[in-house]
Amino acid sequence: MDKLPEVFLFVLLLFISGSHQLFAATSPYADTVIINARIITADNDDPGLVTIAEAVAIQRDKILAVGSDEEIRALIADWTEVIDARGNSVIPGLIDTHSHIYETASGFPWVLNTIPDFLIIEVTAESPDHARDLVTAAIIARASQIQENKWIRIRVNPPPVGMETFGQTLVRDDLDRINSEHPVFVFTRGGSVFNTRAINEIERYYGNEMPESYWVVDKATGWSREYSDFDRCTTLDPIANQDQETFNNYIKGYFEVLQANAQIGVTTYKSHIQCEGGFSATNHMDRNDLMPIRMGWDHRWLQPFSDSITESYRRIGDWVGHGSDWFFSIGSSVGGIDGGGSAWCTSMEAKSDEIKGREQCPPEPEGIDIEAVTDLNVATTRGRRTDHLVTLTELAAEGRMTNISGWHASGDGAVDIMFDTYRRYLSDDHINRLRIQSDHCELVRPDQIELAVRLGATFSCFASSTPTRLIKRDYSDEYMTWNAPVASMLAAGVKTIISEFGIQHRLRQSPFEDGVMWLTRIMDGEAWGVPEEAIPDRMTMMLMMTRWAAYPIWKENALGSIEPGKLADLAILNGDYFSVPIEDLDSLTSIFTMIGGKVSYEAPALRGNTLRFNTDTIDWTFDMQTPTATWRWTKTPVLPPFLQG
Repeated sequence: MDKLPEVFLFVLLLFISGSHQLFAATSPYADTVIINARIITADNDDPGLVTIAEAVAIQRDKILAVGSDEEIRALIADWTEVIDARGNSVIPGLIDTHSHIYETASGFPWVLNTIPDFLIIEVTAESPDHARDLVTAAIIARASQIQENKWIRIRVNPPPVGMETFGQTLVRDDLDRINSEHPVFVFTRGGSVFNTRAINEIERYYGNEMPESYWVVDKATGWSREYSDFDRCTTLDPIANQDQETFNNYIKGYFEVLQANAQIGVTTYKSHIQCEGGFSATNHMDRNDLMPIRMGWDHRWLQPFSDSITESYRRIGDWVGHGSDWFFSIGSSVGGIDGGGSAWCTSMEAKSDEIKGREQCPPEPEGIDIEAVTDLNVATTRGRRTDHLVTLTELAAEGRMTNISGWHASGDGAVDIMFDTYRRYLSDDHINRLRIQSDHCELVRPDQIELAVRLGATFSCFASSTPTRLIKRDYSDEYMTWNAPVASMLAAGVKTIISEFGIQHRLRQSPFEDGVMWLTRIMDGEAWGVPEEAIPDRMTMMLMMTRWAAYPIWKENALGSIEPGKLADLAILNGDYFSVPIEDLDSLTSIFTMIGGKVSYEAPALRGNTLRFNTDTIDWTFDMQTPTATWRWTKTPVLPPFLQG
């Protein structure tokens, strides 16, 4: 008899446990289904084996099932919302693996109207003397328009003229004489020069004297061959953070540009966060559940203006996977090992020493010999990037870091520095586990493609006519095959990806504007690179923008394809991806973007509904003609103030 209470209790516990499991069980029915579609699932790495389905079922934030209309209709319950795709293509949410939206958002007109301090004045000069005169006039004019202490920032074009001007015709004392009441920063792709007020403001904000490694000559000259640290970080840190109202307006503008990306089907972007303000703003949106699209980020903001790179990154730990589904870390990044355009690091033989002198190769890591690095093109100011690269590689070798995320390497010399540094400290098998990625692929040699296959490396390539123009003008046509050789990469087995197709520097109507250029290798009516290096077909290009792009951001099990169990990120296009002529592919865009099972954007072409942010009038439209419960935004999203949110 004494055992009966124990037996009763045991049975009761079993009943309670079973009841809990029963009530917690997943419903077999869908919350939302999309039918009558051509669904490009991107469910296979082989373009020829990708499934094209008719319908998809979504439950909560994930894909429940993919199949025929008949199969998916069996998952419809009374509460299920049924969306007719009208025969249009449905694609996985697009992943842009190299973008600086957190920084470039500051340049959009409606953001500049709110924060005029973000303005960068553009001047185009024919000679150093001409550049000095234009800069002088621009400083005087801008100073008359703004309050004391506000920043004046000027970009000199073209870069070769700017590089010839800085440190010779224009130095710190010259800028002080023109204006000492405002922080003044003059830059080009390849270098920059500052007045005393600007240097003092940077040092005040970051709390330390700027390292000597930034200066070509010395601090008194105020001339550096670094430019992106200053350009990006002055925007996001001392300017955006000058007061709470300005920072709140910056976050709002950044939010709106992210929403504009959702409206063309971009659902995730990846970037190296160079400046602390970019992290703070993104994290603020994430903690308030207001991220319009997802962001994979790598840690870099302890590098700019710091003299303690090695110590800092040896203390920071392994951040891979840290964060939420909307804002997640993929490790740490060096940023740019070389510059862009004429400031790349390359082994190409130039037509003159002057051209070679514009290049920006960092000093070689100790014990590593890089053919591209010479006395003519070494930029000692970029030694900071080398220190960062070596530190991250040492940490990976010590088992303290899971990943070294992708970063800027424009020239083949920069790719050599990356690969050779990894191989000095790590076995090829270990490198394979790091998911290394090189961004831009402006110059990649055939031997580097072969090595990339062995190392499991990938390239994130962007469409640009600049390398073609520079190769023709300053080097030799024989190097043209090195420019974004994506067909050769794909043929060798490199899962190459393309990037910068989203809204970053300018508004776009379609995510496939660059796609036309990739499939034809024609840009503005002229060839770029060589035609043999075009992406071979549309399905391959779709994988490059989705499935393959998920791997280097450590999200291949959650993003990049329309498969059961993955997050429900997808877009319905306004036509058939496979039937429009290649030249008209840029007429296709999203008319319905879903992220995590919720609709972030809808155009009236689908079912008469409109949910969108209007970039021309800077307002939102909510027009529900067909009832829906799937919208993420049902009224204009309002971000709380940064310090109270």
